[in-house]
Amino acid sequence: MGDFDGTPSFYTSDETFEKYLGQTSYYEALQKNVVELVSHAAPDRIIEMGSGTGQTSVRLAEEMPTTEILGIDNRATVTEVSRNNAKKLGVSNLSFETADMTEYVKTVTSLPEMVVLLYSFHHIPDPLDQKVDFLEDCYTALPEGGHICIAETFLKNDARDTAANRETQIRWANRGVEAFASTFWSALDGIDPAAIEHAQEVGEFSREHELEAGDNVLTRDDEYLISMKWLVDHAQSVGFDVLLAEPVNAVGDGIVLLRK
Repeated sequence: MGDFDGTPSFYTSDETFEKYLGQTSYYEALQKNVVELVSHAAPDRIIEMGSGTGQTSVRLAEEMPTTEILGIDNRATVTEVSRNNAKKLGVSNLSFETADMTEYVKTVTSLPEMVVLLYSFHHIPDPLDQKVDFLEDCYTALPEGGHICIAETFLKNDARDTAANRETQIRWANRGVEAFASTFWSALDGIDPAAIEHAQEVGEFSREHELEAGDNVLTRDDEYLISMKWLVDHAQSVGFDVLLAEPVNAVGDGIVLLRK
């Protein structure tokens, strides 16, 4: 696949992030809506958990230059990429730490008034009790009136039911098509054969990544998806008010906004 051959996962590389996830229609829509929601809340401090290469934290910092933002990720190499990004862009209200988010919420004295998770809640591994524990720990550490914004890919069926397997196969076939189409058009910068070939290569690269992600959902290989209903029900049982629980697109992504 040309110059993509040596590029590692987008979780650790700006290069692949920009070629793949950062150009997909669903990521862009999800991130855009998260930034708008958080901006409306106008918090003084924000923490993004599972911040990856820092793309969303940077967007939030740029949108709210007087807000203090911390991004945490459990991979030191990714944290370093994030710090370099913020430094290059001259973003001064943003910092990054290497930390596991489930351990962080257990040990931190208090959380800021806004917690953001974008495509990271599903990485809390089985058993499901660990996700419930995370919600409980967040509830305890949040100030009164504090929010959690969880932007995720959700399944309609419970991920532990047999119906979820068929749903996953159909869902990721569609996500693969959408990954190809959206990144193809994003990468296309001309109408000559070379430009079209390059855009097709980018689109195919994206499609393959999505199909691989679908396989990981099926085998539960670091992809422990839930339904939106499951999240809403358990968040309410913990004590949260559910302000928002809505889809963002037709390929499974949605946002749940909780308030203590």
